[in-house]
Amino acid sequence: MRGSGFLLPIVGLLGAGTAGAADVDLTEFKTTATVPPYYSAPSYSAPSWSVVGSISPTFTDNALFTRDNRRPDVYYEPDVSVRLDGNLTNDLSYRLYARAQYEAFSREKDSNFSVARMGARLTENWDGWRFSAIYEHRYDFDGIYRDVAFVSDDVMGSVARDFHVNNAAFSPLLLLTYRFSDLPEARRWRFDAVLGIEVKLDPRWSIVSTPLFEAYWFTDGLNTGRRDQLYSVDLGLKYNFASNVSLTTTVLYEARTSNVPLRRYRDLRIGPRLDFAF
Repeated sequence: MRGSGFLLPIVGLLGAGTAGAADVDLTEFKTTATVPPYYSAPSYSAPSWSVVGSISPTFTDNALFTRDNRRPDVYYEPDVSVRLDGNLTNDLSYRLYARAQYEAFSREKDSNFSVARMGARLTENWDGWRFSAIYEHRYDFDGIYRDVAFVSDDVMGSVARDFHVNNAAFSPLLLLTYRFSDLPEARRWRFDAVLGIEVKLDPRWSIVSTPLFEAYWFTDGLNTGRRDQLYSVDLGLKYNFASNVSLTTTVLYEARTSNVPLRRYRDLRIGPRLDFAF
């Protein structure tokens, strides 16, 4: 599903993407079930820089993300962001960021994928709810930063909140996106509903899960009229080495349905992920 060379025009037909959750970056919202700093209630402070990222070797039983041509493989995914965070008021925070991410497969090189993006976000905290407006400019590449497949501008709005019950944290998120792109097939609306769950076993160990639902409405080119839905469930065990370094081993099942039969698939992924923030 993630083509190389002559397959690039068809990449738009699948909505382009990473194995983590189709084509749009959810790391800001879905990297772990832990409530991240993004969700903290803002208080005024000077702007601060940080480097945030993850490294994750992962096994998949459907490296090409297709319905019929299923092939198992292992891929390696570094994902690093540089961020500038600050506050305009006690309740209004901002983030500027640049991010690089790629997936390198062991055997199925046609699935190699990479993306570079720059973005900005404003978040208003109101009575425990977080309302965000996000703009992101991104470049999707064929292979590992080889040829530009297409260029996109994503405009997003989200609402989120955290709930705590004893040793459990629940972080629901709703996200709506429209993608403008120089490739007509990549233009679409997208809706995400995510629930981050973390149950602490002790100060270092947690059970984590992030069930996800995504819906796509493609608007242009050969994808006009296409409707996709993606369902993802996972279960993981997380160990905190420190407040800014953790290792999570996860089993994830993903299924995509579509009114275009060839775009339907299912996938099982297993692997550890090292998360860090400095």
